[in-house]
Amino acid sequence: MSTNTIPPEEIRAQVADLPVDLYEGDATAYARFDQAFSLESVAIALGESDCLYDEATFPGVVYQPDDLPTTVVVSGDGTVLSIDATEETHARSAVSNVIDTLDDLGLIVDAHTPEISTNVRTVPFSLTPPSVETLGYDDDS
Repeated sequence: MSTNTIPPEEIRAQVADLPVDLYEGDATAYARFDQAFSLESVAIALGESDCLYDEATFPGVVYQPDDLPTTVVVSGDGTVLSIDATEETHARSAVSNVIDTLDDLGLIVDAHTPEISTNVRTVPFSLTPPSVETLGYDDDS
């Protein structure tokens, strides 16, 4: 897994270049897993109509939940990050909800669920897709 860290503002700036309307908040929260994610599987799990995923334009799934005013970005190398919540509780809830959804669908194999961190200056997030085999739905299933 990548150990690169970058400021959430840098991720927010890159997402702002996508066809997504960001919220005005600057509260962030993230959880870092010790596994890679299949981003195609993540987009399906979270609902393709609520996600933006195009590996040619951005190396993560951009998800805007219907019930919380925030944008969540999931990286292929294991980070779930809320980037623009207006309240810390919204950021934390959004990350927790994404984790629960991915776990319920079997996309999380990491035995340890990481703590959700808030008010951070940098996050472990790779702006390039992982070069490892990712875990997700099998085509054979």
